Amino acid sequence: MIVSGLLFIAGAFFSVNAQSNKSVAGKWQYSVPEAPSGYEKGVIFLVEKDKALSGDLVLDSGYKVKLSNVSLKSDTLRLGAYVESEYVTVVSKVKGNKIEGKVDTSMGILGLKAEKK
Repeated sequence: MIVSGLLFIAGAFFSVNAQSNKSVAGKWQYSVPEAPSGYEKGVIFLVEKDKALSGDLVLDSGYKVKLSNVSLKSDTLRLGAYVESEYVTVVSKVKGNKIEGKVDTSMGILGLKAEKK
């Protein structure tokens, strides 16, 4: 009885904290302050279709990049993109209408913050 009660509480906690593909779909204004000039700000557009995520990254300059390997598990959002022939990856945590994470680049690991608009 105690074990089943604990499992129920754990399941309820997980479902409250888990994000869904639909909840992250939309326009996210991002910043990576340590990135080179011209790459430090822009918008991430995430789209949910047939239970899968995809999208684009648009720099403030208008340069547009297709996202790849976009996935959301619990509250962890992962994605990749080729930016100027370099493949960069993002691993981040979604907390409501905010995202905080790290971008892995040839320059090292850079901090990323985004807010849903």
